[in-house]
Amino acid sequence: MITGRWGKPSEVLLDLVVEEDGAVRGVANPGRQNAPLRRGHFDAVSGVVNLEGEHVRPDGTTQPFRIAGRLDGRTLRLTYQYGDLRGTADVVRVEEYTPPPLTFGDRLKPRIAGLKRWIDARSRPTGEENERKLRERGESLDSITFRDAVTADIPALAELHVTTWNATYNTSRGPTIATRNWQWTQVFDKEDRRDFVLVLGDRNGRLIGFTWGKPSEGEFEGQLSKIYLRWEYHGLGLGRRLMAETARRFLDRGIHSFILFAELSNPTLGFYDRMGGERLLDDRGQFGGAYGWRDVRTLVR
Repeated sequence: MITGRWGKPSEVLLDLVVEEDGAVRGVANPGRQNAPLRRGHFDAVSGVVNLEGEHVRPDGTTQPFRIAGRLDGRTLRLTYQYGDLRGTADVVRVEEYTPPPLTFGDRLKPRIAGLKRWIDARSRPTGEENERKLRERGESLDSITFRDAVTADIPALAELHVTTWNATYNTSRGPTIATRNWQWTQVFDKEDRRDFVLVLGDRNGRLIGFTWGKPSEGEFEGQLSKIYLRWEYHGLGLGRRLMAETARRFLDRGIHSFILFAELSNPTLGFYDRMGGERLLDDRGQFGGAYGWRDVRTLVR
């Protein structure tokens, strides 16, 4: 029988119950997408299983899915179709899942990323330097404004995205302004948007920072997909204000928790720690750059 949870502790793919007549009920991706099965059957003799259902996305649209396969010993060997997405997966019961052992490369990766993070951080000006230059420019923190981005901001947002991304990773070979312009146009052109783009502007209206938040599926209700600030404004407290304003916009949309995925080489990882982000570990107890905030109200306070 295939009654039980299948996948791994951090990502349960199926939670199934098989009735005496072979009918299967349950959900796919419990705790994440919570997609109910509409029809399902398991043949105990052949081990063949067929499942169908629909997933309701955060925007209200539905996505049909089909899963088929057979029980091979203690492994479910499956093929799936989720909209246009197709693939195969071999899964075991959650309680029987054993994560692969750490390799030498797995242990070396965070050390290399930490070294790169330290090197890149040395090219960043200090808060004291930025504060002095802010005064020399005749600016003050009171002149900086926070607002929601509009379609007309796309060209400036694309330039800001390229500049801050390249500065963060100390490179000049990141995506081009044309690429970022196209990507942001796709975001703003969507109907019934539940995402938001928050921007900071200086006294002349030039964009100096932004965040992009959107709904998510699973343990966390939202995802902070992007957060960047021009380096000449780091160390001035604007990052904390940016996180607080971002949290308010999540709450305005009924989103009370969010996740953020950062590169291990990102020199601002320490900022997420100071902002109370929880380091999320994988099944092998390794931190890969994912942070979670389980109550965004802590950022507003």
